[in-house]
Amino acid sequence: MKSATPGAAPAAAPSEGQQFSSKASASTVPDPAWFSPALLPGATVTKKGRSPSDDQGRFTAQILFAFPAGASLDDCTDPLAAALAKIVPTVQREEKDGRVTLSGDAEGQRVMFICGDANGTLTAFVSYRWTQPPPAAP
Repeated sequence: MKSATPGAAPAAAPSEGQQFSSKASASTVPDPAWFSPALLPGATVTKKGRSPSDDQGRFTAQILFAFPAGASLDDCTDPLAAALAKIVPTVQREEKDGRVTLSGDAEGQRVMFICGDANGTLTAFVSYRWTQPPPAAP
């Protein structure tokens, strides 16, 4: 895993062929291919959703996973760290109060994964937030 120092990476310019929507509805913009229940095989999706779009069409999407009894924190962080390293150029890792937060900036998105115990169950919160207007739906 790549280590990181705090600070924002420069935003990548959109490719010439990509059209960005000024007010896309969250329901019309597809999720990135990596944002899937298949991200954590063996874990169960307990919630999945999106926030309403703001005036620029930006929104947040999230999936909450629950792991079976006996799963360790590494069972959560290892596959998420590997997935995040493929998505973002610089991975930031923070460990606090028994939780591990992995985050970074992808093109036009802020990606965050959190692993930790919630009421006796190991959970993973997987989320991305658009930092610029998302591309228009095809």
